[in-house]
Amino acid sequence: MKEDHYVEQARMSIGVVERMTGINANTLRMWERRYQLGPSTRSPGGQREYTATDIDHLRLIKKLMDKGMRIGDIAQLPTKTLTSLLLDTGDDSNDIVNKSNPLKTEVVGISLSRYFKTHIKRYPKLAITCSEIEGEEWLSDPDLVDSALGDKDLLILQQSALNKKHIERFKKISEQKIHVVVLYLYSHQEVLEVLEKQGIILLPGNIEPSFIDETVNKVLRLTANLSSLDQSGKAFDISLPNSQPRQFDEQALIDAEALSTKLNCECPPHLTDLIRRLSAFEEYSQTCGAENWKQAAVHACVYSYTNQARYLIEKALRAVLDE
Repeated sequence: MKEDHYVEQARMSIGVVERMTGINANTLRMWERRYQLGPSTRSPGGQREYTATDIDHLRLIKKLMDKGMRIGDIAQLPTKTLTSLLLDTGDDSNDIVNKSNPLKTEVVGISLSRYFKTHIKRYPKLAITCSEIEGEEWLSDPDLVDSALGDKDLLILQQSALNKKHIERFKKISEQKIHVVVLYLYSHQEVLEVLEKQGIILLPGNIEPSFIDETVNKVLRLTANLSSLDQSGKAFDISLPNSQPRQFDEQALIDAEALSTKLNCECPPHLTDLIRRLSAFEEYSQTCGAENWKQAAVHACVYSYTNQARYLIEKALRAVLDE
Protein backbone atom coordinates (compact mmCIF):
# COMPACT_ATOMS: atom_id res chain seq x y z
CA MET A 1 0.00 0.00 0.00
CA LYS A 2 2.75 2.38 0.97
CA GLU A 3 4.65 1.46 -2.15
CA ASP A 4 1.62 2.20 -4.35
CA HIS A 5 1.08 5.51 -2.60
CA TYR A 6 4.69 6.46 -3.18
CA VAL A 7 4.48 5.69 -6.91
CA GLU A 8 1.21 7.61 -7.13
CA GLN A 9 2.72 10.66 -5.47
CA ALA A 10 6.11 10.49 -7.24
CA ARG A 11 7.42 13.86 -8.40
CA MET A 12 10.04 14.34 -11.10
CA SER A 13 12.36 17.25 -11.83
CA ILE A 14 12.41 19.15 -15.11
CA GLY A 15 15.66 17.38 -16.06
CA VAL A 16 14.02 13.98 -15.71
CA VAL A 17 10.99 15.16 -17.70
CA GLU A 18 13.30 16.41 -20.45
CA ARG A 19 14.82 12.94 -20.77
CA MET A 20 11.47 11.15 -20.58
CA THR A 21 9.61 13.30 -23.11
CA GLY A 22 12.37 14.55 -25.40
CA ILE A 23 11.18 18.13 -24.82
CA ASN A 24 14.01 20.57 -24.09
CA ALA A 25 13.97 22.02 -20.55
CA ASN A 26 14.04 25.58 -21.93
CA THR A 27 11.00 24.76 -24.05
CA LEU A 28 9.20 23.36 -20.99
CA ARG A 29 9.89 26.59 -19.10
CA MET A 30 8.64 28.67 -22.04
CA TRP A 31 5.44 26.58 -22.28
CA GLU A 32 4.84 27.05 -18.58
CA ARG A 33 5.28 30.81 -18.89
CA ARG A 34 3.26 31.22 -22.08
CA TYR A 35 0.63 28.47 -21.94
CA GLN A 36 0.53 27.51 -18.23
CA LEU A 37 1.76 24.01 -19.14
CA GLY A 38 3.68 23.75 -15.90
CA PRO A 39 4.06 20.99 -13.31
CA SER A 40 1.26 20.08 -10.91
CA THR A 41 3.31 21.04 -7.88
CA ARG A 42 6.49 22.71 -6.68
CA SER A 43 8.76 21.75 -3.84
CA PRO A 44 8.94 23.90 -0.68
CA GLY A 45 12.06 25.41 -2.25
CA GLY A 46 10.20 26.32 -5.46
CA GLN A 47 11.59 23.54 -7.69
CA ARG A 48 9.30 22.17 -10.39
CA GLU A 49 7.83 18.74 -9.60
CA TYR A 50 6.09 16.91 -12.43
CA THR A 51 3.73 13.98 -11.89
CA ALA A 52 3.28 10.95 -14.13
CA THR A 53 0.03 12.55 -15.34
CA ASP A 54 1.91 15.73 -16.26
CA ILE A 55 4.41 13.67 -18.26
CA ASP A 56 1.70 11.71 -20.10
CA HIS A 57 0.04 15.02 -21.04
CA LEU A 58 3.31 16.47 -22.33
CA ARG A 59 3.99 13.31 -24.35
CA LEU A 60 0.61 13.66 -26.07
CA ILE A 61 1.42 17.26 -26.96
CA LYS A 62 4.86 16.25 -28.27
CA LYS A 63 3.33 13.53 -30.47
CA LEU A 64 0.76 15.92 -31.95
CA MET A 65 3.45 18.52 -32.62
CA ASP A 66 5.51 15.82 -34.37
CA LYS A 67 2.46 15.35 -36.60
CA GLY A 68 2.57 19.04 -37.52
CA MET A 69 0.20 20.67 -35.04
CA ARG A 70 1.15 24.01 -33.45
CA ILE A 71 1.65 24.32 -29.71
CA GLY A 72 -0.53 27.44 -29.63
CA ASP A 73 -3.47 25.46 -31.06
CA ILE A 74 -3.32 22.53 -28.63
CA ALA A 75 -1.63 23.83 -25.46
CA GLN A 76 -4.91 24.50 -23.60
CA LEU A 77 -6.77 21.37 -24.72
CA PRO A 78 -7.59 18.71 -22.09
CA THR A 79 -5.94 15.28 -22.19
CA LYS A 80 -9.10 13.59 -23.49
CA THR A 81 -9.21 15.88 -26.51
CA LEU A 82 -5.50 15.49 -27.19
CA THR A 83 -5.90 11.71 -27.13
CA SER A 84 -8.80 11.88 -29.59
CA LEU A 85 -6.82 14.12 -31.92
CA LEU A 86 -3.86 11.75 -31.80
CA LEU A 87 -5.99 8.70 -32.55
CA ASP A 88 -7.81 10.43 -35.40
CA THR A 89 -4.65 11.78 -37.03
CA GLY A 90 -2.77 8.51 -36.79
CA ASP A 91 -2.81 7.29 -40.40
CA ASP A 92 -5.33 9.61 -42.04
CA SER A 93 -2.89 12.49 -42.49
CA ASN A 94 -0.66 10.54 -44.85
CA ASP A 95 -3.66 9.59 -47.00
CA ILE A 96 -4.75 13.21 -47.25
CA VAL A 97 -1.25 14.38 -48.14
CA ASN A 98 -0.89 11.69 -50.78
CA LYS A 99 -4.26 12.54 -52.34
CA SER A 100 -3.95 16.31 -52.15
CA ASN A 101 -2.43 18.54 -54.79
CA PRO A 102 1.19 19.63 -54.28
CA LEU A 103 1.57 22.69 -52.06
CA LYS A 104 2.23 25.80 -54.12
CA THR A 105 5.51 26.99 -52.66
CA GLU A 106 7.49 30.21 -53.02
CA VAL A 107 11.20 29.89 -52.19
CA VAL A 108 13.05 33.16 -51.55
CA GLY A 109 16.80 33.58 -51.15
CA ILE A 110 19.75 33.14 -53.49
CA SER A 111 21.37 30.09 -51.88
CA LEU A 112 18.03 28.60 -50.87
CA SER A 113 16.62 28.91 -54.39
CA ARG A 114 19.69 27.22 -55.86
CA TYR A 115 19.38 24.42 -53.32
CA PHE A 116 15.74 23.72 -54.22
CA LYS A 117 16.45 23.94 -57.96
CA THR A 118 19.23 21.39 -57.54
CA HIS A 119 17.11 19.06 -55.38
CA ILE A 120 13.71 19.66 -56.96
CA LYS A 121 12.97 15.91 -57.26
CA ARG A 122 13.51 15.56 -53.53
CA TYR A 123 10.24 17.43 -52.88
CA PRO A 124 7.55 15.94 -55.15
CA LYS A 125 4.73 17.22 -52.91
CA LEU A 126 5.76 20.84 -53.45
CA ALA A 127 5.06 22.90 -56.56
CA ILE A 128 8.05 25.21 -56.26
CA THR A 129 8.68 28.69 -57.66
CA CYS A 130 12.06 30.23 -56.83
CA SER A 131 13.01 33.89 -56.39
CA GLU A 132 16.79 34.27 -56.50
CA ILE A 133 16.83 37.48 -54.50
CA GLU A 134 17.96 38.35 -50.97
CA GLY A 135 15.22 37.82 -48.41
CA GLU A 136 15.45 41.36 -47.04
CA GLU A 137 15.14 42.91 -50.50
CA TRP A 138 12.14 40.71 -51.29
CA LEU A 139 10.37 41.47 -48.00
CA SER A 140 10.90 45.21 -48.46
CA ASP A 141 8.95 45.27 -51.72
CA PRO A 142 5.18 44.83 -50.97
CA ASP A 143 4.31 44.59 -54.67
CA LEU A 144 6.85 41.81 -55.16
CA VAL A 145 5.55 39.96 -52.11
CA ASP A 146 1.90 40.26 -53.21
CA SER A 147 2.57 39.12 -56.75
CA ALA A 148 4.68 36.16 -55.62
CA LEU A 149 2.28 34.94 -52.93
CA GLY A 150 -1.00 35.42 -54.79
CA ASP A 151 -1.93 31.73 -54.91
CA LYS A 152 0.75 30.19 -52.70
CA ASP A 153 0.29 27.80 -49.77
CA LEU A 154 3.84 27.93 -48.43
CA LEU A 155 6.68 30.43 -48.22
CA ILE A 156 10.23 29.27 -47.46
CA LEU A 157 12.52 32.26 -47.03
CA GLN A 158 16.20 32.72 -46.22
CA GLN A 159 17.02 35.75 -44.08
CA SER A 160 20.36 36.70 -42.51
CA ALA A 161 18.92 38.50 -39.49
CA LEU A 162 15.47 38.94 -37.96
CA ASN A 163 14.43 42.01 -36.02
CA LYS A 164 11.24 43.76 -34.85
CA LYS A 165 10.44 45.26 -38.25
CA HIS A 166 9.99 41.74 -39.66
CA ILE A 167 7.23 40.86 -37.19
CA GLU A 168 4.54 42.86 -38.96
CA ARG A 169 5.71 41.75 -42.41
CA PHE A 170 5.46 38.07 -41.55
CA LYS A 171 2.18 38.61 -39.70
CA LYS A 172 0.60 40.01 -42.89
CA ILE A 173 1.79 36.97 -44.83
CA SER A 174 0.61 34.40 -42.27
CA GLU A 175 -2.79 36.16 -42.07
CA GLN A 176 -3.28 35.07 -45.70
CA LYS A 177 -3.26 31.47 -44.42
CA ILE A 178 0.16 30.88 -45.93
CA HIS A 179 2.53 28.63 -44.02
CA VAL A 180 5.82 30.44 -43.45
CA VAL A 181 9.26 28.87 -42.88
CA VAL A 182 12.24 31.15 -42.24
CA LEU A 183 15.90 30.14 -42.27
CA TYR A 184 17.87 32.73 -40.31
CA LEU A 185 21.30 33.30 -38.77
CA TYR A 186 20.76 35.97 -36.13
CA SER A 187 17.85 37.31 -34.10
CA HIS A 188 16.82 38.60 -30.66
CA GLN A 189 15.00 35.98 -28.59
CA GLU A 190 11.95 38.22 -28.11
CA VAL A 191 11.52 38.51 -31.88
CA LEU A 192 11.72 34.72 -32.26
CA GLU A 193 9.09 34.24 -29.55
CA VAL A 194 6.66 36.63 -31.24
CA LEU A 195 7.17 35.03 -34.66
CA GLU A 196 6.78 31.55 -33.21
CA LYS A 197 3.53 32.63 -31.58
CA GLN A 198 2.32 33.75 -35.03
CA GLY A 199 2.91 30.21 -36.27
CA ILE A 200 6.11 30.96 -38.19
CA ILE A 201 8.43 27.95 -38.40
CA LEU A 202 11.98 29.07 -37.64
CA LEU A 203 15.16 27.24 -38.68
CA PRO A 204 18.40 28.66 -37.24
CA GLY A 205 21.66 28.24 -39.15
CA ASN A 206 22.63 27.57 -42.74
CA ILE A 207 20.92 25.30 -45.24
CA GLU A 208 20.83 21.77 -43.85
CA PRO A 209 19.01 19.24 -46.08
CA SER A 210 17.85 17.02 -43.21
CA PHE A 211 16.30 19.98 -41.37
CA ILE A 212 14.61 21.21 -44.54
CA ASP A 213 13.25 17.72 -45.23
CA GLU A 214 11.90 17.47 -41.69
CA THR A 215 10.31 20.92 -41.90
CA VAL A 216 8.69 20.26 -45.29
CA ASN A 217 7.19 17.04 -43.91
CA LYS A 218 5.98 18.93 -40.84
CA VAL A 219 4.18 21.47 -43.05
CA LEU A 220 2.64 18.68 -45.12
CA ARG A 221 1.37 16.97 -41.97
CA LEU A 222 0.04 20.26 -40.64
CA THR A 223 -1.76 20.90 -43.92
CA ALA A 224 -3.26 17.41 -43.74
CA ASN A 225 -4.45 18.00 -40.17
CA LEU A 226 -5.99 21.35 -41.10
CA SER A 227 -7.64 19.71 -44.10
CA SER A 228 -9.17 17.10 -41.79
CA LEU A 229 -10.42 19.81 -39.46
CA ASP A 230 -11.74 21.83 -42.38
CA GLN A 231 -13.61 18.80 -43.72
CA SER A 232 -15.15 18.21 -40.31
CA GLY A 233 -16.05 21.89 -40.12
CA LYS A 234 -17.76 21.80 -43.52
CA ALA A 235 -20.24 19.29 -42.11
CA PHE A 236 -21.43 22.14 -39.89
CA ASP A 237 -21.07 24.85 -42.56
CA ILE A 238 -18.22 26.51 -40.66
CA SER A 239 -14.64 27.51 -41.42
CA LEU A 240 -11.79 28.41 -39.13
CA PRO A 241 -10.44 31.98 -39.04
CA ASN A 242 -6.88 32.65 -37.93
CA SER A 243 -6.30 32.90 -34.19
CA GLN A 244 -5.92 36.52 -33.01
CA PRO A 245 -3.86 37.64 -29.98
CA ARG A 246 -5.30 39.73 -27.16
CA GLN A 247 -5.15 43.47 -27.84
CA PHE A 248 -6.07 44.64 -24.31
CA ASP A 249 -4.94 43.23 -20.97
CA GLU A 250 -7.04 43.76 -17.82
CA GLN A 251 -5.34 47.02 -16.88
CA ALA A 252 -5.93 48.42 -20.38
CA LEU A 253 -9.63 47.53 -20.08
CA ILE A 254 -9.85 49.28 -16.70
CA ASP A 255 -8.21 52.37 -18.21
CA ALA A 256 -10.65 52.27 -21.15
CA GLU A 257 -13.66 52.11 -18.80
CA ALA A 258 -12.39 55.17 -16.96
CA LEU A 259 -12.43 57.16 -20.20
CA SER A 260 -16.21 56.98 -20.57
CA THR A 261 -16.72 60.11 -18.44
CA LYS A 262 -14.23 62.09 -20.52
CA LEU A 263 -15.71 60.92 -23.82
CA ASN A 264 -19.30 61.50 -22.70
CA CYS A 265 -19.99 58.07 -24.18
CA GLU A 266 -20.97 54.75 -22.61
CA CYS A 267 -19.43 52.64 -25.38
CA PRO A 268 -16.10 51.92 -23.57
CA PRO A 269 -17.65 50.18 -20.52
CA HIS A 270 -20.10 48.22 -22.70
CA LEU A 271 -17.34 47.11 -25.06
CA THR A 272 -14.95 46.20 -22.25
CA ASP A 273 -17.70 44.08 -20.68
CA LEU A 274 -18.17 42.24 -23.99
CA ILE A 275 -14.42 41.71 -24.30
CA ARG A 276 -14.20 40.25 -20.79
CA ARG A 277 -17.12 37.91 -21.44
CA LEU A 278 -15.78 36.76 -24.79
CA SER A 279 -12.29 36.29 -23.36
CA ALA A 280 -13.71 34.18 -20.54
CA PHE A 281 -15.70 32.02 -22.96
CA GLU A 282 -12.66 31.78 -25.24
CA GLU A 283 -10.70 30.24 -22.36
CA TYR A 284 -13.65 28.05 -21.35
CA SER A 285 -14.10 26.66 -24.87
CA GLN A 286 -10.51 25.39 -24.81
CA THR A 287 -11.23 23.19 -21.79
CA CYS A 288 -14.17 21.32 -23.33
CA GLY A 289 -13.50 17.64 -23.77
CA ALA A 290 -14.09 15.61 -26.91
CA GLU A 291 -14.77 11.93 -27.47
CA ASN A 292 -13.91 11.91 -31.17
CA TRP A 293 -12.53 14.01 -34.02
CA LYS A 294 -15.93 15.46 -34.91
CA GLN A 295 -16.43 16.83 -31.39
CA ALA A 296 -12.87 18.16 -31.35
CA ALA A 297 -13.56 19.95 -34.66
CA VAL A 298 -16.71 21.57 -33.29
CA HIS A 299 -14.90 22.76 -30.15
CA ALA A 300 -12.03 24.08 -32.25
CA CYS A 301 -14.53 26.04 -34.34
CA VAL A 302 -16.31 27.41 -31.26
CA TYR A 303 -12.97 28.59 -29.92
CA SER A 304 -11.92 30.08 -33.29
CA TYR A 305 -15.11 32.08 -33.76
CA THR A 306 -15.13 33.28 -30.16
CA ASN A 307 -11.50 34.32 -30.61
CA GLN A 308 -12.44 36.23 -33.77
CA ALA A 309 -15.44 37.89 -32.11
CA ARG A 310 -13.31 39.06 -29.19
CA TYR A 311 -10.73 40.46 -31.60
CA LEU A 312 -13.37 42.39 -33.58
CA ILE A 313 -14.88 43.89 -30.42
CA GLU A 314 -11.36 44.91 -29.37
CA LYS A 315 -10.98 46.68 -32.71
CA ALA A 316 -14.28 48.46 -32.06
CA LEU A 317 -13.02 49.59 -28.66
CA ARG A 318 -9.80 50.79 -30.24
CA ALA A 319 -11.81 52.85 -32.75
CA VAL A 320 -13.83 54.47 -29.94
CA LEU A 321 -10.70 55.29 -27.94
CA ASP A 322 -9.01 56.79 -31.00
CA GLU A 323 -11.87 59.22 -31.67
